[in-house]
Amino acid sequence: MKRAALLLAAVVLVAAGCGSSTNAQPQDDPGAFAVKVVDQIVHNRYSDAWNDLHPTDQKVAPSAEYVQCERRSPVLAAPTATKVLSISSESVGLGDGSFVESKAVHLRLDFAGGFKLLHTVHVVAANGKWTWILPPTRYRDYRADKCPIDAGSTSPPSTS
Repeated sequence: MKRAALLLAAVVLVAAGCGSSTNAQPQDDPGAFAVKVVDQIVHNRYSDAWNDLHPTDQKVAPSAEYVQCERRSPVLAAPTATKVLSISSESVGLGDGSFVESKAVHLRLDFAGGFKLLHTVHVVAANGKWTWILPPTRYRDYRADKCPIDAGSTSPPSTS
């Protein structure tokens, strides 16, 4: 009888876990989510953007700190259009060193004067919704309790 009860308990635990993963892939379009986040950031709506930041990143960049730091270097030129070019599945490293599956959303941002910028936003499922992640240099700075624009902060990678 004791064995049957343990077996039943194990079955219940396994069944309870099925389909309830906190990192289950959301049904929402990852491209539309990435465009929304870029729009929030380029229009300096950092509180809104923070709400969709991955929980791992939220821990190193609490809301008040993130908003205060980002407001010190506001975006001055917002794109006139943002277009999703493609979406692919990629493993991506979080700032804490763990790797997770992501959707790499490849965007083209169009600016006045014909300038175009290609940018990739990695969106990661967390708690049943899409979230975005900080670039590694920004994660390191927030983890070190520095605003990314402060003297001594991590330089972004060179593109040359």
